[in-house]
Amino acid sequence: MHGGVAKEDLKKENVSALKEGMVNLRRHINNIRKFGLPVTVAVNHFITDTEDEMKTLLDFCETQGVKASKCTHWSNGSEGTIELAKNVTEICEDKKDTFKFLYEDDLPLFKKIEKIAQEIYSASEVVADTKVRQQLKDFEEKGYGKLPVCIAKTQYSFSTDPNLKGAPTGHVFQLER
Repeated sequence: MHGGVAKEDLKKENVSALKEGMVNLRRHINNIRKFGLPVTVAVNHFITDTEDEMKTLLDFCETQGVKASKCTHWSNGSEGTIELAKNVTEICEDKKDTFKFLYEDDLPLFKKIEKIAQEIYSASEVVADTKVRQQLKDFEEKGYGKLPVCIAKTQYSFSTDPNLKGAPTGHVFQLER
């Protein structure tokens, strides 16, 4: 999908499309690192995934400096995620306190949303009508301005357009009520 393959064609081996779609995984890895967190990747292995595809994906993760685990929990239950569990345990045992927030608490709500849209989703700008902007100001006046924001959008894209695959940049992030 993120490599340009239609959903109905995902069962066919296509290493070049997999490579094309790795920009999406790279964005996820980089986004997690923006919070100062270590990364491990769980590869949800499908029965139609080929060895070449798996090797390509695992090799890519290695070039990004992250451990990746082939997960077969759908067919092997918890046994299919032992490697992932070991990777997560290793990260947790490291106990380095490197977490950082993306923005300061005292930033206005709209600025927090802009920061997330630009840093995480690579939007060029955030657009909001006057009603949305007023609602954000009302939240601040009621004492909610110092709270973190949570953004709900399509899971199919880094943009607000579910059809924009890969790792789009420079798109407009439309804020709606």
